[in-house]
Amino acid sequence: MIYIQKGSEPASLTEYKKQQYAYFDGCNKEDIREKLLEEQGDLCAYCMRRINKDHMKIEHWYPEDRLSEQERLDYRNMLGVCEGHIDGQKGKEDTCDTQKGNQLITVDPRNARTISEIKYKSKSGEIYSDNVKIQKDLDKTLNLNSRGHRLPQNRKDTLDAVISELSRRNPKGNWTKEKLESFIAEYSKKDAKGQKKEYLGIVLWYLNKKMKRSS
Repeated sequence: MIYIQKGSEPASLTEYKKQQYAYFDGCNKEDIREKLLEEQGDLCAYCMRRINKDHMKIEHWYPEDRLSEQERLDYRNMLGVCEGHIDGQKGKEDTCDTQKGNQLITVDPRNARTISEIKYKSKSGEIYSDNVKIQKDLDKTLNLNSRGHRLPQNRKDTLDAVISELSRRNPKGNWTKEKLESFIAEYSKKDAKGQKKEYLGIVLWYLNKKMKRSS
């Protein structure tokens, strides 16, 4: 999971909200999906798997059933997330919003402070936090250590590939803070298709930890 900086809402949503009886299911969700994908680099806000407009959900971080119709149209509360199923079937390995349902969580991709409390186990790829509430969000409410979806293994594989690339670029391993900052900037940017790299969270966590040690 990484920090997501929210931008302006789609123009169609701004216009629609001016209607007297505007409600969420009546707005142009296609435009919202496209805007969320652009903001997030085509990654699920929670598990960081690749999503696209045909296979994603519009998530309300603050649960919909606790909001008025007008509040449900607040773009700042919306995130793009994966469908959360294995093979399209609801089950015990559901993740992200599909697992979360209408539960209120503490961890918030829009809040850099809560994101800073997320950690990873580099040897297993598991995600965790020393904050008890956030730990429950990650492990239970969002099920981000799902073995069925191979989330820990995929994160580990991604990190291992980056560590190999770091070794290739600098066999001596004498990384300076400046070199690591440059690599972080390079790795974090979107590609020509506007996509960020899958499972980016564990890589940024590792690189930032490495950079602190080199200071």
